[in-house]
Amino acid sequence: MEPVGLAVGLVSLFSTCMDVMQRVDSYRTAGRDSRQLDAQLNATMHLFERWGDGVGISKGKLSDDHHTDLDNPRTYAVVQGLLNSIKDFSTTSNEPQSPNGLQKTPSFPISGDVSSHGSKISRWQKTAWALRGKLKQTSHVQALAGLVSDLYSVVTPGTTGSKALTRTPSFKDLSISAGEQPYAVEIRELLRKIEEEMEGKPFLSDKIRDLHLWLGAPPPNDVFSDSNDKRVEETCEWILHRDEFLEWQKPAPSSKLLWIKGPAGFGKTVLCARIVQELERTTQDRVAYFFLSSRYDGRDDPFSVIRAWVTVMIQRSPAARDIVTKARLLQHEPRASQATILQAFREVIVDVPGWILILDGLDECTGMTNTDTKSVPHFLEKLRIAITDTTTKVLISSRGDAIIQQGLSEFTGYSEYTINQDDVGPDLMAYSSEIVRAKLPNKDEPTRTSIAQKMKSRSEGQFQWVKLQEGSLRKGRSRKQLEREIDETPSGLDSLYDREWNRINAMGEADKGRALSLLRWTAFARRPLTVYEITEAVLITEDLEDFPLEEMPDCVDQDYVDSMILELCGSLIEVRHVSSSKDIEHPDRIQESEEDSVGLQEVHLSHFSVKEYLILKTFPGTDALLSNEKLGVTNEEFHNITFTKYCLRFLKFHGYFERLKMNNHKRSKQKHFVFYAVEYGFQHCRDVKAIDLELQQAINAFFDSRNENWPLLKEFMETEVFADDPDHQDSSISPFLFAVCNELTGAVAYLIREGNLDMNDRSFGKRTPLFWACNTENKKIVELLIDNGADINARCQEGQVPLHISVENGSNGITELLISRGADVSMVDDERQTPLNLASESGNTEVARQLIDSGADISHETADGFTPLSMASSEGHVELAKLLIERGANVNQVVANGDPPLFLAVWYNHSELAELLIDEGAELTEYQVRDQWFSLLSVAAGKGHINTTKALISKGFNPTEAQPLLLAASYGCYEGFSSDFDVEVADESSDFPRSDYQQVLELLLQSGADVNTSDVYGYTPLFVASLYGFISVFMEGHHSMLPPRGGI
Repeated sequence: MEPVGLAVGLVSLFSTCMDVMQRVDSYRTAGRDSRQLDAQLNATMHLFERWGDGVGISKGKLSDDHHTDLDNPRTYAVVQGLLNSIKDFSTTSNEPQSPNGLQKTPSFPISGDVSSHGSKISRWQKTAWALRGKLKQTSHVQALAGLVSDLYSVVTPGTTGSKALTRTPSFKDLSISAGEQPYAVEIRELLRKIEEEMEGKPFLSDKIRDLHLWLGAPPPNDVFSDSNDKRVEETCEWILHRDEFLEWQKPAPSSKLLWIKGPAGFGKTVLCARIVQELERTTQDRVAYFFLSSRYDGRDDPFSVIRAWVTVMIQRSPAARDIVTKARLLQHEPRASQATILQAFREVIVDVPGWILILDGLDECTGMTNTDTKSVPHFLEKLRIAITDTTTKVLISSRGDAIIQQGLSEFTGYSEYTINQDDVGPDLMAYSSEIVRAKLPNKDEPTRTSIAQKMKSRSEGQFQWVKLQEGSLRKGRSRKQLEREIDETPSGLDSLYDREWNRINAMGEADKGRALSLLRWTAFARRPLTVYEITEAVLITEDLEDFPLEEMPDCVDQDYVDSMILELCGSLIEVRHVSSSKDIEHPDRIQESEEDSVGLQEVHLSHFSVKEYLILKTFPGTDALLSNEKLGVTNEEFHNITFTKYCLRFLKFHGYFERLKMNNHKRSKQKHFVFYAVEYGFQHCRDVKAIDLELQQAINAFFDSRNENWPLLKEFMETEVFADDPDHQDSSISPFLFAVCNELTGAVAYLIREGNLDMNDRSFGKRTPLFWACNTENKKIVELLIDNGADINARCQEGQVPLHISVENGSNGITELLISRGADVSMVDDERQTPLNLASESGNTEVARQLIDSGADISHETADGFTPLSMASSEGHVELAKLLIERGANVNQVVANGDPPLFLAVWYNHSELAELLIDEGAELTEYQVRDQWFSLLSVAAGKGHINTTKALISKGFNPTEAQPLLLAASYGCYEGFSSDFDVEVADESSDFPRSDYQQVLELLLQSGADVNTSDVYGYTPLFVASLYGFISVFMEGHHSMLPPRGGI
């Protein structure tokens, strides 16, 4: 028997609503930012279907035992209204027309488009999605969720009687109800599971991995963990009690810097690791650290420290990660420029205060005395500017150096501490005792104590000196012999190194030559070589015609390492297993055999001071009559020339490449010296200050078309070196492009004179030689190519021209050269960005002025709706915005798919820029977010931007309106303003800006806002605060913020 009653009329309407929901589901957006939205939509659809089942509507039919309330006329009318509201989404889900053109949702590809067509989501599209598309799509989903929630409230599945019709504003209400219904628990649990699945750890890992690649920080090294492992228990505690350290730790309204300095070998790195360990255990502040070492990447560029710090910051702070992600979306180069990194770093330490930044080993940076942009003085200047007017604490550990001291003394809150022998005396005794116990277990305790005491006394405070005595502590020696050996060992590291140097020079010619070659490659190679690599490297000489395969060892095992490396070089060299962090970074390092476990070890100097010692020593071919200062410079030049010649010679060994090809390149990168020769050989060449005729001829011969080895080398690079780089897959590299990319000016000039080349060859990475020259920022080669007919406006990858990349890199000199030689300043890339758009994005006022003077369009709109002024506004570049306005930029320019500059300045909390735009006549219009209109003051309050809120009130915005106060009281949740808000995450996160909202709330109340004000629904600030679980925003404030009893 068919059921009869009012409820029958709801069946068809319910089925229509199911269709509508599925249609909304088909409009899901691509990209990771929408997954949480998709999770909520999935949950809403599931709960809607469950509601139908629960009240007796399923598969287009009404069951006999349907819910009795559906036959109640009043309930029927309410349910019918809710279902009609859901049905109305069939006409509103597809981007409704915008009342004023500002809130139009950008077209964002659905999931299928991304996978099947590989369509690219631009960085500006992503920003626009974050500001508009995401907000509107979220409004649809949350509105549907609210309607379904209301259905549960009106007719609750599983109940039989009628109940009062009360409105449940959202799913969040369910979490604060006293008598929680089972379906409320199910809703939250379902949402949690779906969100964990769709927005879980794998996605976060991918996101962080992408940011790591873009930040370009040096690969993780094992200095910190190794130092903690080396540290003897209960040592290094003394620094934690020094007045200078305790004073540096105290909270302060401005930045502080503490420089801990000491002589070589005094255990500064281990001490610094102990400080990091203690701070991470005890401080409430966030800690980011980097241990710069001469044996790892990063030593050539001190700015790699900031890249490393930011990399740690995004791992430890979601807010920092959001800031860097935003910067990443605004850039499309594979590696962030130095200017971009500095800007992101500044934004993180300003917007996420309370950082402690630690750096060890600044003195090991190779750019100590340089005056270029990668020098230590320039790094310290930029660091000082970045931390100005913040509460950041910086601790730097290094040897005492006049250049470092000069740079650090200009910092606000600068202090220093010099380590002396009295500081390290007890630790040295503990360290000596541990070594003696390990090496002499057969001796009695008085003997071991006596030997340890003698080592400590002779060391002059140097832990490294004690370490180097291990070899002399032989169990077979008597106490007298052990003491005599220590007494006869020279004090001081240099004297100890002298003994090893003299021993090497007294060897036979073959062993001496091999030992000196091992020392040279270990000390002056641009990265540590593995045992496999250095085994091949030491066999190279200038007079070889082909690689001497017969000289290679039968087996690379521990006996080989001991006899052919360690015994020859003594205490100057050590061999280490790579760290676990490197194994993760380079999966091909995973050991495949017992031989690999030895061969993949890295060869290092035993201490940084060994390199400084070797720089002043005369190797075969250097001038022994020079002063120490000149000898050091000459030796560096000599080693770079030697390595360049050796790498050139190696790359012309025909038999080596034939053998490599026959073996199908079975060994990994760390097993073949050829990878080093290709990747670093020409870097040594670039470091040569004056290339003589002989070396230039050798370079020209390598690139000459008569080089029979080039086809083999070309195949090797294309299949092995560039194979994993998506930008270079299916690329072909010519000698000419290889010379340009390696910045070999002489070779480029030679090949141009020789002719028979394509000046606009795009075979490598779809970029021309001129584009590559601009990318490497080599002005001489850029000029050389232009003089010889290179197309200055040739389109390359992503539609960019050379002028795009020079502006993006901040290469002002090259940009000026390109413009003067006829570069078209109006060229657009695939995202319709002109060079002026890029200059506005980075804040390069000088280049922007050049471009405008040359005719650049200051009103040009990108494909994603950004003008130069709106780009500058979103980034807070005040001076650039002033320039654009002076030159005629319209502060109210209407764009097809973008946001006005004033809104962007408010959204991103650039208060000074917001004031500038208002003064210049920017319209003070409202902005639509999720079908709700918000004033600019409401936007500032909803974001918790205290400075911008102050600025807007000072410019005449009315602080007594209800909306800003309601948004501040709800931490931006009111009317769905904050789409991605999670109460539990906010409660647990130290990054959540509670105090910012608190300050905004207090400012509004002090400016005349009424704590008892309400909106059209009767919602008061206290009600919305409690609704979203933020009653603490009132409780933490002054008691006057609470309304009187019965105030709601």
